[in-house]
Amino acid sequence: MIEDVWKDMAADPATVGYSFKRIGLPSPNAGSMSKCRELCAQNLCGAYGVTWGCPPGAGAEAECLELIRSFSRAAILIKEYDGIDLKDRELLKRLGSGHQELCRRFGNALRKEGYQASAFSDGGCGYCGECTYPDDPCRYPDQRVSSIASYGILMDEYMGSQGIDFKFRDDGMTLYGLIMYDEPGSGNNISEADNQTDDRQ
Repeated sequence: MIEDVWKDMAADPATVGYSFKRIGLPSPNAGSMSKCRELCAQNLCGAYGVTWGCPPGAGAEAECLELIRSFSRAAILIKEYDGIDLKDRELLKRLGSGHQELCRRFGNALRKEGYQASAFSDGGCGYCGECTYPDDPCRYPDQRVSSIASYGILMDEYMGSQGIDFKFRDDGMTLYGLIMYDEPGSGNNISEADNQTDDRQ
């Protein structure tokens, strides 16, 4: 069970303060996808158009919806940070990078046990430091952690539907990592790597 994989990971100090929970599947649609893509295009995080993990590199809207719908299960990783300076961009970047790396490692641990899994988080994928987008294909598609918003998932609505409190605060922040997966032997062989789009065409 996925709980057993998380239990093995939980021995790592990097998981301190994290909560793990299996949740229902997200249900993005054309409307939520359009809204998310419009928000992404504002490029407030600076990741739009510079990484394979964010639009437009993450794939066409229909392709991204198909990928999400191909999975049968979902889980969430959550960590809250209280009393931090939200104006400290270096601190926020460091915390976000560490969170994304944990999501990546969890996805890798699941795949090692025979799961089909893709990890999603906030912001653009930072695995390579300098992404090959758009000139060359992603070098490590299995290590890519794509933006949740790229896939049309409105986190406030999604978390609300799962009974999880979601809000923005002035005195702290909460990081969310979404893991989409199928149990070993399910026969599902679709992965985020299969969804890569080359926008040069």
